[in-house]
Amino acid sequence: MNKRFIIEIILLLIVVSGLWSCYDDKGNYDYKNLISLQIDTSGIKAEQTAYQFENFNVPVDVKYAGDEKNLSYEWKIYPQNPQKGDDVQKYDSAVVLYTKAVFDTIVYEVPGAYYLTLTVTDLAQDLKTYFTMKLNVETSLSRGLCVMDEKDGVYDLNIIKSAKLLTDITASDEHTYYHVYSGVNDLEVTNGKFLGYVFAVGVTTNKALYFFTETGGLTLDLNTYEIMSNDYSSWFSFPMSITPAPSAFMVTSRPMEMIVNNGLVHVWNHSSMGVTTFGDRLDGDYEAAPYLPNISTSSFSTVIFDMKHKRFAPINQFGSNVGTFESTSTGEFDLNDIGSTKELKFMENGFNSYTYAVFYDTETSGYSLYVMDFSGTTATPVKKYSMAECEGLTESSLYTFGNQGNVCFYASGSDLYQYKYASTNKGAVVHSFSGETITGVEVFKNSGHAKDGKLLIVSTESGGEGKVYLIDFNELTGAITGGTTDPYTGFGRIVDVLYKE
Repeated sequence: MNKRFIIEIILLLIVVSGLWSCYDDKGNYDYKNLISLQIDTSGIKAEQTAYQFENFNVPVDVKYAGDEKNLSYEWKIYPQNPQKGDDVQKYDSAVVLYTKAVFDTIVYEVPGAYYLTLTVTDLAQDLKTYFTMKLNVETSLSRGLCVMDEKDGVYDLNIIKSAKLLTDITASDEHTYYHVYSGVNDLEVTNGKFLGYVFAVGVTTNKALYFFTETGGLTLDLNTYEIMSNDYSSWFSFPMSITPAPSAFMVTSRPMEMIVNNGLVHVWNHSSMGVTTFGDRLDGDYEAAPYLPNISTSSFSTVIFDMKHKRFAPINQFGSNVGTFESTSTGEFDLNDIGSTKELKFMENGFNSYTYAVFYDTETSGYSLYVMDFSGTTATPVKKYSMAECEGLTESSLYTFGNQGNVCFYASGSDLYQYKYASTNKGAVVHSFSGETITGVEVFKNSGHAKDGKLLIVSTESGGEGKVYLIDFNELTGAITGGTTDPYTGFGRIVDVLYKE
């Protein structure tokens, strides 16, 4: 057998082998019908809220035509904004929480914004399908109406979770949490005054609930309510110059935090790099009243009433000084000279972005409403109203102004009044809380909220027991439409309320 014949035999065997392989491989292209696999999420919201340490349920329906033993499930959670380097993918921080089809387990993640994703794998077919939703993890107390109360000389913090304020819960989910501050910190406050709130406004990273006292204040964690700081003077860049006596607080749109302390204004400007405290007092010869109205303007960050010189005074948009308005004696009144006998009783922003101020005249014993427009580039006195025909007014009366219409409520004793300043210029009783004394009245204002300018928060006291009423009213006419018979109870004397979202 020569060499060429052997080579020909080998080549023939290779060809035959190749043909046989092709024939044998034919079966790989006999396609089969894949078994249907899908996740039915009908009725499941794309964004939901879960509470830390509480059970959470996502009732998805996995539809599969084959043997369910072939399926595996993996629920993972990962932060929407992971704190990692750019070279690390966000999925790397995902944590497996559950391995069954329907998510039904306790969530232990710290409060924050997450993605919750389900991966269903068909092991028999090596197929996967996915579902992802946004999940906001909160503590049970992350949001709600904060209530500062006092009982037997001790001040505390309570939280009301109401369906009127928290639109993603139902009435059956409502709950009131009592003694939150003392329960978390095992401490007592004996001189509480009012509450303040700042949460990542604009460029600021400061997040805090302020529990102000007569002689300073506490900074509390927004979710746990643990004390973050109880050294009030350390909030200021020049602590030695501080006489602790806070009386008003606000956050401007710039953003800036602003405190009136001992009649002087201090600003923490979050637009300034490296600034981590309130600065020294704003220069000027003034004594600021305990009111800081929220003003939307490119000219002013807010306006104070200077009790020393009986005038309104602007704080510029940068929060760097207390200025002076030009005299407007030819207008409705002079912003720069309200009158030596006038005492400011109340001031806040309301309808048309105007600022509303109630004054008492020590000479005539009369009350007047002053309306100003500080929302433009110049300040304008709008109108002065005599309140001579407002029933029941006393020096201790409480006031609040609506922001959706010409609505004003005031309270004296047990009676709630409506003041129709833009029409009849009269005030009359609209509801009486028999046997209870009204201790607070406030129109709920929260831009974008369904109840913005349509809900009245009224607190009362009777025999040392405090109550909170969430009263619905027509935002245009002020007519009461409900909520006067179903209060939240179990408090002491209510000192202040604040909505924390």
